Amino acid sequence: MIRMTVVLTLITCAAALLIAFTNVKTKDKIAGQQAAAQAAALQQILPEGATVTPATVQTDDGTVNYWSVTAGNETYYAFRVGSRGYSSTISSLVCVDTVGIVVGMVVLEQSETPGLGTRVQEVLSKKYFWNGLIGPKEQAAPWFTEQFKGISIEKPIGIEKTKGEWHALSEPDRASLKEKNTITAITGSTISTRAVIKGISGKALQYFQAVRG
Repeated sequence: MIRMTVVLTLITCAAALLIAFTNVKTKDKIAGQQAAAQAAALQQILPEGATVTPATVQTDDGTVNYWSVTAGNETYYAFRVGSRGYSSTISSLVCVDTVGIVVGMVVLEQSETPGLGTRVQEVLSKKYFWNGLIGPKEQAAPWFTEQFKGISIEKPIGIEKTKGEWHALSEPDRASLKEKNTITAITGSTISTRAVIKGISGKALQYFQAVRG
C-alpha cells in the first residue's frame, strides 16, 4: 500500500510538472493566437476603411478597454463583452454607432451545447461541402449575429420564437422584427440566445454609456 501511494504521488507530481512546463511554453503562443483572432474579428465588424484607436473608460467594472473607431466623418465604438450561457461564457465583439445602433457583431468564444448553443456561430452556406474546393471560398457571416445589425442597445431587445429562425425569414419579416428591436431565437437554445442579448443589453450598454458620458 505504501509503495503504491509513493508511486501514485510521483506520477501525480510528474504530471503536474509536465502540465506546468507545457503551460509556460505555450501561454505566449496561445495569447498571440487569441489576440490575432480578436483583431481579425474586429475587422469583420467594422465599417470599411475604419481607423481603430485602443482606449479605456472607467465603469462600475473598473477600467475597461474598448476601441474608438472612425470611418470618414462617422464615429463608432467597439466593445468586448461576455455573459454566461447554458454551459459557458459567450464572449462577443460589438460595434455600435454614436446613438447605440449595432453596426456589427461577432461571437468570439463559446463552449455551448453542440448543435444547439454552438449555433450562435453557425455559418450557413449554399455551397456547403464543396465550398472553396472549386473557386474562391464563399464568404458568409453567422446568421445569428447578423440579425443584430440595426438593433438598438439602448432599447429592450425582444426575442421572437414563433416565426422561425432569422435566416429562413423573408425580407419583410426581417424588417418587421427590426422595427420592433427584436431578434429570433435559436431553436431549442433560448438560454444561449438570451445570454448573447444580456451581453449587449448589459455590459455593452454599460460601457457605451460610460464612453458617451
